[in-house]
Amino acid sequence: MIALLGAAAVFCLMLALYHWIIYTREKAQTAEVLERYVGSRSETRWSDRLADRLDRQRWARRLEPKLLRASIRLRPSEYGVLLVGAGVVILLFMNAGLGAPFGISLLVAVILVPFGSKMLMESRKFLYARKVDAQLSEVCRLMSSAARAGLSVPQALELVHNEMDGPIKEELGVVVRELRLGRNLDASLNEMLRRVNTRDLKVFANALIIQRKAGGDLARVLSEMAGTMEERKIINKTIDATIAQARYTAYLLPVLSLLIIFLMSRMIDGFFDFFTTLFGMITLAVFVLLQIIGFLVIRRIADIKI
Repeated sequence: MIALLGAAAVFCLMLALYHWIIYTREKAQTAEVLERYVGSRSETRWSDRLADRLDRQRWARRLEPKLLRASIRLRPSEYGVLLVGAGVVILLFMNAGLGAPFGISLLVAVILVPFGSKMLMESRKFLYARKVDAQLSEVCRLMSSAARAGLSVPQALELVHNEMDGPIKEELGVVVRELRLGRNLDASLNEMLRRVNTRDLKVFANALIIQRKAGGDLARVLSEMAGTMEERKIINKTIDATIAQARYTAYLLPVLSLLIIFLMSRMIDGFFDFFTTLFGMITLAVFVLLQIIGFLVIRRIADIKI
């Protein structure tokens, strides 16, 4: 019961920290808009100056496009603060809550935080790509209607950008801006595929590239592609419902393992003292490695592609 309450407290703390960062960021954006239209100036806070300095670091510049592709509305400095906060919370929870030695608690925090961050990035990136794929059928229908009306491909892309919303609007918006600046359509579409590389989006981009080079009835091709994508969407939803149990098993596997460790620490006196020895550290490393392998294997089994 204490472990469950501690886990709930950790989750609520991280959720509150995340919403506080979102609030401060939106407040700063509102202040910038007011300064632009009203003309009132306010002194920049030390925290904003520190965040700007951190965002100019090399690690932040590498992290920023990953956050964009993962639909995480945080600056690299803000995301870094969350990771450090998560590590501190895990360290305190293991050391003070479970009574584990400081070295083991630090090792667990150092392993779990990067692994959890990578899993979060991958899952958010996957959800972002799924949202893009879900909108492609409607994009194809709009572009098919635009092609029948006599519009060119760049004009049809601009029409779709103005009419659609969500992630596809952002991705096509980049393509439209590049075309306005004189970039080649093939290069813009290939760059979009490097940002979001999904099978449906690749078929869509290749259809536009081939039509530009070889010609053909683009309206009919896009109309048939829209119907095919709708059928694939139905099949994907059916598969998701079928493999939901295996997917949640992968997520519950490390949680159950930590729960077992907690129960054994309460049943056996000096349970964590074993992990201070060399053999115990090797056992802990093998345990963590097997947990990661089990998680990845279950995820791979449940990953059915059509």
